[in-house]
Amino acid sequence: MLMRLAAFQPKVRRGLSFSSLSLLSILFLTIVGMPAALGCLYFGIIASDRYVAEAKFIVRGVSGRQGSGLEALFRTFGISRAEDDAFAVHNYIQSRDAVRALDSEKSMREIFGPSSADIFSRYPRFWRGDSFEALYEYYLQRVEVTYQPSTGISTLRVSAFNPGDTKVIIDNLVRLSEKLINRMNDRANDDALTYAEGEVARAESQVIASQRELTHYRNSELIIDPSAMSLKTVDLIGSLAAEMMRTRLQLNETLQKSPSNPTIQSLRVRIEAIEGQIAAEKSKIVGGSDALASKIATYERLILSREFADRSLASAFTTLETARQEGRQQHLYIETVVRPALPDYPTEPRRLRNIITILFCSFSLFGMLWLVIAGSREHMRG
Repeated sequence: MLMRLAAFQPKVRRGLSFSSLSLLSILFLTIVGMPAALGCLYFGIIASDRYVAEAKFIVRGVSGRQGSGLEALFRTFGISRAEDDAFAVHNYIQSRDAVRALDSEKSMREIFGPSSADIFSRYPRFWRGDSFEALYEYYLQRVEVTYQPSTGISTLRVSAFNPGDTKVIIDNLVRLSEKLINRMNDRANDDALTYAEGEVARAESQVIASQRELTHYRNSELIIDPSAMSLKTVDLIGSLAAEMMRTRLQLNETLQKSPSNPTIQSLRVRIEAIEGQIAAEKSKIVGGSDALASKIATYERLILSREFADRSLASAFTTLETARQEGRQQHLYIETVVRPALPDYPTEPRRLRNIITILFCSFSLFGMLWLVIAGSREHMRG
């Protein structure tokens, strides 16, 4: 019995080794062999050629900020990069609106889905169907835009099955981006003009209102300029005071020389009359609600209000003229640094690189599974 068990044990070990070897062979063929064969078949024979075209552009605008490098060179000529506006252009290029605009000029389904292209790379994908969302997703795979912060240059890259189609797409996208920039300029100019014109209208209404209030005050008080009238009254009071001083001197002189002179009484009456007139004139300047002092305060407030309104109107006209002058200038530009050229050689798909990538991934996966199986065998033996 012991001899039979000893003879049976090597057979079991040989059976386990053979089954493990068969499993590794199957895994190798499944994980490495089949993907490599399919990759070589597809990328070597089936995959259609794709042509790639590129364009480089920069979005720039007038600015007074300081900078360095290429940005400082641009600002030497009165221009500067506009990073936020460049990102706006990028978002538009990668938007559904851009796809609709391109499709309205030339069918994107015809460009991305020629009958000569293979069914795996052309549009529509058989597993995705034909819809606008599917077209948009396919568009994002074929149109790429990147930004280089150090120079501010954007790179637009398009791939298609026909070399002429790549150039058409890039030209249309650049033209549509320029239209977007022009709309942004027009919107900014319109907003500035609308605001400036509103300020002018508001200032004009203030001037008219202040002038109407001043006119109403003059008509109600029956006076043109209380300040000028008060000056005349002050001059009159001064003249009366001088005359009263002369009369007093004459009275004193007469009293000293001829106390019984009959003119003394008339001089006294004249002095009293002058004093009464001075008091009456003073009451016109200060005193009750009808005095010139209160009228001057109201009048000066109205004059000051009109002066403020006039200054506001002048400032509003200056702002409007500045907005009109700036409106004649274009604040944002798209400058094409590198124009797209018609590609004469297909650069995609990168067949050799894709095949090597498939082999590398397959061997990596197979190696990990082999390590797992070897570890399991050692665990079973232990």
